[in-house]
Amino acid sequence: MSSDSRIQPLAALLTAAFALALGCADFERGPVAEDAGVPPIDGGGGGDGGDAASFASDVHPLLTTGCQSCHRAGGSAGNTSFLLTGDADTDYAATVSLTDTSNPSASRLLRKASGAGHGGGAIYGADTPEYQTLLAWISGGAQP
Repeated sequence: MSSDSRIQPLAALLTAAFALALGCADFERGPVAEDAGVPPIDGGGGGDGGDAASFASDVHPLLTTGCQSCHRAGGSAGNTSFLLTGDADTDYAATVSLTDTSNPSASRLLRKASGAGHGGGAIYGADTPEYQTLLAWISGGAQP
């Protein structure tokens, strides 16, 4: 086996290991959303569809699960303006600044979550229930 033919598999292995080590994005979650203006599936908030989505109970758990591993002090996205601490009140202030309640689908939070301009790729594609919860929360006024 020539040295060139040994380098290619090694390079592929190292690339895959590096992507896994970052841990920021689960690239299996889906492609970047082309149209972030997809209407909510159930109005958000879980349950009967009549409740508004809540930051503390509906949105914050999504952010801590999907975003906090990178968007925290010392994380790979720790030098960005979006940092999560794990405290819902503190994280609300950081998150609400990324929303546009007058044009929810254009909110930076949704664009980044769906992968548009996000170094971590798509975290929650527009066709996921998680994305729909974020959209419903913003559409409902992004209340705490």
